[in-house]
Amino acid sequence: MVDWIDGFTKHQQIRNLPTDLGGYEICIFREPDELEAALKKKASDKKHKLSRLIATYDWAYKNKKSLKNRPGKYWEVVIGNWHKPWNRELEQNLSKEERRANKSLSWAERPQTINEVGSTFTIQGFDLNYAGVILGPSVKYRDGKIIFDPSEKSYPKMTQNRTLSDGTKKQFGETLIQHEVRVLMTRGVNGLYIYACDQELREALLDAVKGGSDRGESQ
Repeated sequence: MVDWIDGFTKHQQIRNLPTDLGGYEICIFREPDELEAALKKKASDKKHKLSRLIATYDWAYKNKKSLKNRPGKYWEVVIGNWHKPWNRELEQNLSKEERRANKSLSWAERPQTINEVGSTFTIQGFDLNYAGVILGPSVKYRDGKIIFDPSEKSYPKMTQNRTLSDGTKKQFGETLIQHEVRVLMTRGVNGLYIYACDQELREALLDAVKGGSDRGESQ
């Protein structure tokens, strides 16, 4: 499975998914609510309770206690009519006792986060049982190739030029998205569930599950 993920991120290809994954499970979903329902079903089993939704950083979020800058009650991941709180937003609803109980727990271990969507910042360095990965608008599929589009990001550091040691400036946006997607896709120990916002990417992933022709191979 790691080879398939490397093909997706490093080589920007969608290869056929292996038929024998040694008990590892991968599913592609047509709708975000279907992904959420499947993931919550896994999380309801004690063996897989550390199963969470995570996404590329394509939706606005500002880590401030004040509610004034939020577009609504929460910063959210919004896909059509589907929306979920984004990055620790539900902490504001907890009592002092609940916050105290959560203090030593990672994001994924906190009970309320089953109703949130995390990012690389909330999940990096921590494994899940099942990872429900939402590939936002920054990950596209065009002309047989995965496209990483920094213009779709809501995290400025992914789109700003970096100054090199010789004083020149260089863009690293595409590389940073590649790394981000790889981190998200490798969090699930038992399985990977994917929803892609980009329709062409979603259809290509569904074809890969069905055993369609390899896509994006370099000529």
